[in-house]
Amino acid sequence: MPRKKKVSPWIWVIILITFTAIGTGYLVFKFRKQIDRVLGDYTRNAPPFTESQKLEHVFDRFSDGILGIDVSQYQGKINFAGIQLQLQNRRIEFIMVRATMGDNGVDSRFQRNWEGVRTLPVKRGAYHYYRPNENSTRQAQNFIKTAKLKSGDLIPILDIEKHSTIQSRDKLREGLKNWLKIVEEHYGVKPMIYTGDRFFWEVLHNNGFDQYPIWVANYNPIMEPETENWTIWQFSEKGSLPGIGEKIDLNILDGGIEKLNQLVIP
Repeated sequence: MPRKKKVSPWIWVIILITFTAIGTGYLVFKFRKQIDRVLGDYTRNAPPFTESQKLEHVFDRFSDGILGIDVSQYQGKINFAGIQLQLQNRRIEFIMVRATMGDNGVDSRFQRNWEGVRTLPVKRGAYHYYRPNENSTRQAQNFIKTAKLKSGDLIPILDIEKHSTIQSRDKLREGLKNWLKIVEEHYGVKPMIYTGDRFFWEVLHNNGFDQYPIWVANYNPIMEPETENWTIWQFSEKGSLPGIGEKIDLNILDGGIEKLNQLVIP
């Protein structure tokens, strides 16, 4: 009689892997369905918000909030003579302008934007985009040389969003503190820190940064930022305003005009 061919052990391995993958996929699918059911109000099943609805929703929760925007070279040429300083029934009270990036970068439209904002009945502020792989002292000097803030301007702002790829978090924190120290000594006021919710908790919280005013980015229109004691909440990156051709960030400062005045350089 002809001998039966033996089944290769590799066939059984492949079959086992296939069935394991199918089973795992099914469990993941069921788990995701459960998560979506529980958290649907805050994730994929949340109703889409228009920017108008988002603005209305945020100001319903913070009735004494003050509206502000921030701009950089990414907004292109801004028509300051024709700009509309109101969204719905909210007047724009402050405008933040990007000044510098890293140890030698200057926003290509900073001077135009800075002078343009000066002609408007708003408070103006300048911020530095911190590059975590570059020297912190030179970054501070770059900002001071370029921004030239004066009495009546908003306090200087440090924008930190990214982790370093060449140094530890502790070293990154040292660099941030060095930038803040140099800039504070130059202007005589504590700077503000702009960051995201996650970065705040991963890097800044309980590490010597909590005494600085925090401007936090979180674009969830339903849930308030997790960052503790925030001063400004950037709640949208898709706002639009007559006079500015590109999308803009929308911000709310909690605490009214008195709070805004506390952020001004004497």
